[in-house]
Formats: sequence, C-alpha cells, structure tokens
Amino acid sequence: MAHLAQVASEVRVVLKLLAASLAVIFLLFIFFKGGEIAKNLFFPTPPPPPDEKFGKLPLVTFPTQNLEKFEYKINTLTGRLPSFSDRMKVYKVKRGTPSLIALKSARDKLRLLGYTENESKISEEEYQWTNSSGQTIRMNILTGNYKIFSNFLGEPAESITGELARKDRTYELVIRFIGNLELETEDLDQASSTLTYFKLENGSLTKAASLNDANLTRLDLFQKNIDDAKIYYPNLSESLMYFMLRGGSSSSNIVEASFSHYVADLSNSSTYPIKTAEVAFGDLKRGNALIFANTQEKLIDITDVSLGYYIGGENQQYFLPIVVFKGKEFTAYVQAVP
Repeated sequence: MAHLAQVASEVRVVLKLLAASLAVIFLLFIFFKGGEIAKNLFFPTPPPPPDEKFGKLPLVTFPTQNLEKFEYKINTLTGRLPSFSDRMKVYKVKRGTPSLIALKSARDKLRLLGYTENESKISEEEYQWTNSSGQTIRMNILTGNYKIFSNFLGEPAESITGELARKDRTYELVIRFIGNLELETEDLDQASSTLTYFKLENGSLTKAASLNDANLTRLDLFQKNIDDAKIYYPNLSESLMYFMLRGGSSSSNIVEASFSHYVADLSNSSTYPIKTAEVAFGDLKRGNALIFANTQEKLIDITDVSLGYYIGGENQQYFLPIVVFKGKEFTAYVQAVP
C-alpha cells in the first residue's frame, strides 16, 4: 500500500514538472512570437523591390495637343488623393510569330470573306485586296491588324433595321468577322463596347438624332480590364477597334473599319515602381498629361483618381500604367511609371 502511495506521489511530481515545462515553452513561444508581431508592426520588413525585368520602359506616347491652362482642386469623397501601391504590373503585348507562309495564310482567310481581287503589296508586311462590292481591306500579314475602307459616303444608304439596330447582334456579326480571320477576341468586352447611329446626308456623316434617322452604325470595341484596371486609348470615347456598318441586306455591310488590336500576354509581366497620386497630380498641374476637357470652366474639380493601362495607336510593346484623373466633363491621363 505504501509502495502505491509512493508511485502516485512520483507521478504527481512528474506531471507537475511536465506542466511547468509546457508552461515555460508556451511563455517562450508567446515571448518570441509577440516580439515578432511587434517587430512586424513597428518595424515591418520591406517587400522586395519591383523586379523590372523588361529593363527601362519606353515613355507613354500621347498624341500631340494644344493644352489649355487649367487649375485643379481635389474634391474626392475623402477630400484627399488616394494611396496607391508602390508598384504595378506591366504586361508585354503578344506578338505573332513571323512565318514564311503569312501571305498565303492571309490570302486564304480573306478569300472566305470575299476579298479576292486586286491583290497589291503596300510594304513588306502590308497587303491589300478588294471585294466585289468595292470595299478594300489593307492588312498587316504579321500582326493581323487591318483597315477596311470604301466610297460609302458617295453611295445611297438605306435605313438601319433588323439586326444592325441592336448592339448585341451587331457585336455578334463583327466578332464572327474577326473570328473568320482567326484573330483573338477573348479579351474584348461586349458590355463596354458602344454602338453609335449615324446619318448620311449630302456625302457627309452626322450623328443621328434617333434610330429612325440612321443609315449607318459604328461599333467601337473595348477590351476587358486587366487586374481590375481599365484599358484606355488615345481617344476618350472611341476605340482603336471600330466597325462602320450600313443598312440594307447586303453581305458586305462593313464599309469602314480599323482593327488595331493589342493583346496583353498575361503570362509575361513584370512589376515596376509607380508614382504616388501626389506626384502624378503635380505632373497634371504642369501639363504633362493627355487631357480631354469638354468644359468652359478653368478650375477643375478632381472627383476621382484611379490607375489604368494605356495602349496607343503606334506599334506599342507594353501595356503601360497610367494615373487617370476625372472630373465633370474632364479626364486626364498621366504616365504612372517614373
């Protein structure tokens, strides 16, 4: 009996020592973990610098413009400029692979669309063809970008009816046309694309007051956001990709088009430092911006500031970050990468 009591006493001692050891280990864990939390809170480890693997980026090339003198006031919801991250991804533009059969491939695709006549060479990369309706397509056989033009201003035009009166059906028609040329369409966004009605009168185009007056429609194609950032073009309300379609039942409804399509290679990106909103605002005040202003006011209330990507009409290699300032009837783009 005494032996059992001794064993129980020894077990209690061992358990007490084990509990004490666990308590010490727990306190040490709390001490070091708490120290780590405090260090990260008051002396956080800075993130690694942006990798900038594409080297020095080209400047954003904005169209030349005669700038008006404006003054600016910050009138956002917070009354302050926003705080951006210190970096943003830059994406490379996808490039087609040069091919010895590029001309034959373009020729075969266009034959299916009726462009079979008067083939001519414009440059090493550009060729053009016509169809039986008198429309001409001029295509870069390496990139697939093209323009369509015709003498539609001098031809009689019927009223817009049926499918062409609806944006969704016009969009489907245009996407089919692009798809027949085996060009990418996945980054195009139907919701943000716009349909505008035009009236043809005495050889000139004006915006139609209503569908009843329209002879032609213009569909502007816009791209989906990248990383929640909108893509912007040299013209505020018009895209680098548009199609003008005339009324009537002809199979050659597209009488004018410009398809300069730059697709982001989402698998090929690199982070770059960007300006703070305050530095970009300073650029805006100095006139280092592309400005769209439809106002007589000289004092502009800036009500929204955001980040976006810019694609120009030239042979651009990257989707370049910009800071976008907006106000009433006012938008401005400022280069975001220092």
